[in-house]
Amino acid sequence: MVLGFLVSLVGLLVLKDVKASLVGFAVILFFSMILLGSSSMHYELLGIFNLDFLASSMICLTLYVVSLMVMMSLKVKRVSLMNFMNLSIGVVLVCVFTVSNFFFFFFFFESSLIPIVFMLIFWGYQPERLQAVNYMVIYMSAGSFPFLFGLSNLVSSGLSDSMSSMYNSVFKSCCWFYWFYLMGFFVKLPMFPFHLWLPKAHVEAPVVGSMILAGVLLKLGGYGIIRFLGCMMVPLFSGSFCVLVSVALFGGFLASVMCLMQVDLKSLVAYSSVGHMSLMVFALCQSEVSFYGCIILMVGHGLCSSGLFCLVYMFYCVSGSRSVILNKGFLFKIPAFVLCCFILGVSNMGAPPSLGFVGEVLLFMSCSMVSYWFVFVFCLMSFMSACYSLYLYGVSCHGKEDSLLYLSISLSFKDLFVLFLHIFPLVSLFLFL
Repeated sequence: MVLGFLVSLVGLLVLKDVKASLVGFAVILFFSMILLGSSSMHYELLGIFNLDFLASSMICLTLYVVSLMVMMSLKVKRVSLMNFMNLSIGVVLVCVFTVSNFFFFFFFFESSLIPIVFMLIFWGYQPERLQAVNYMVIYMSAGSFPFLFGLSNLVSSGLSDSMSSMYNSVFKSCCWFYWFYLMGFFVKLPMFPFHLWLPKAHVEAPVVGSMILAGVLLKLGGYGIIRFLGCMMVPLFSGSFCVLVSVALFGGFLASVMCLMQVDLKSLVAYSSVGHMSLMVFALCQSEVSFYGCIILMVGHGLCSSGLFCLVYMFYCVSGSRSVILNKGFLFKIPAFVLCCFILGVSNMGAPPSLGFVGEVLLFMSCSMVSYWFVFVFCLMSFMSACYSLYLYGVSCHGKEDSLLYLSISLSFKDLFVLFLHIFPLVSLFLFL
C-alpha cells in the first residue's frame, strides 16, 4: 500500500497534469480500499509496525486527502516543490499511524510539523504568516514536552515503550497527572484554550495547507489520545476528568458561538473545527462506543473540513474575497457549486446522511453515560453547529449579487470534481455503516 502511494506520487511529480493526478488518485484509492477491506484484522511486523482498524482508517484518510491536495496544487507556483511537500507529509503521516513504538511515534508526531511550516512560509498569503508559524511552533513544542516526559516516566518505571506490550500490561493504574501527559494531544486537537494557533494558521495557509491541517493533522491529537489511553485507566467521575470534559465542552460551545461572529469564511471554518474536535475528549470514557464514535467523527470531519476549505478557496477564486458580506448570489451563477456547498454544510452540522451524524450519535451515547449536564451542553453545541453551517450556506449562496464585485465563473471541472470527491465518501460510507 505504501509502495503504491509512493509510486503514484512520484509519477505525479514527473507528469504534472490533471490526467496524471486522476490516475494517481485512482491508484491511491485502490490501495486504500484494499487496506480498508482488511481493517478488521490486526497485523504486526517486526514489533515496530502495527496495523489495526484505527490505524488503517487514519491511513486511508491520509492517502485520500493527500491525493486531493495534489489535484488542488496543479496550478500553484513552484509546483514541483509543492508536490515534494505533499509527498513528504504523506510519508510522515503514514509512519505516524503505523509505528507501534511510542518514541518513534513521538518522532514522527513532531516531524509532521516541518512540511506545514514550509507550506506556510513559501505559499502563505500575507506577511503575518511568520507570526502564524511562530504561534504554531511555540504551541506544538510546549505541548510536546509533557508527552515526552510521560514516555520517559513509563520507561524509567520499568515498563516498555511498545504499544502492544503496554496494552497487555496488567499495571494500568493512572496517576492524577494523566491529563498532563496528554497535553501535547490536547494542543494538537486543538482543545480550548489551546486553540489560538489554529485560526491564525488556517487564515495564512494556502488551500493545500489548510486541507492537510484540518483533514489529517488535527486527527493526530485524537489518535494519540486513543493510543495513550490503551496504556492507562482513567479514573472516571474524578475531579480531573470532570474538569477536562467541562472545559472541552464549554470551549467547544464558545468556539461555535465565535463562528457566528466571523467575517472571514476561512476563520469561520477554522473555529468550527475547534468546536467539533473538542468532542474527542469523550475518548477518555474508554468505552467501545466512545472509541468508535471518535474514529468515525475524525474520518467524517477530516473529509468535511477539507472540502469546506476547498469551498472557501473557490469562493475566493470567483469573487476575489473571503468576506462573508461580499460573497452573495452564487445560486444564480453556479448552481452546481451551491449544491456542493449545501451538502458540505449539512455534513458539517452533523445531519444525515453524513459520517458526522453517526459519530455524534455515538458520542452522545458516551456523554449520556457520564452526566446529563454534559448532554445539555452537547445539545447546545449541536444546535450552534447547525446555526453557523446554515449561516455559511445562506449568506454566501443566496441573496442578490453585490454590486462591488463581478462574479466571474472561473471554476473548472477539476474544482467541482474535487468537491465531489469530498462529498462522495461522506455519503457513501454513511450508507454502509
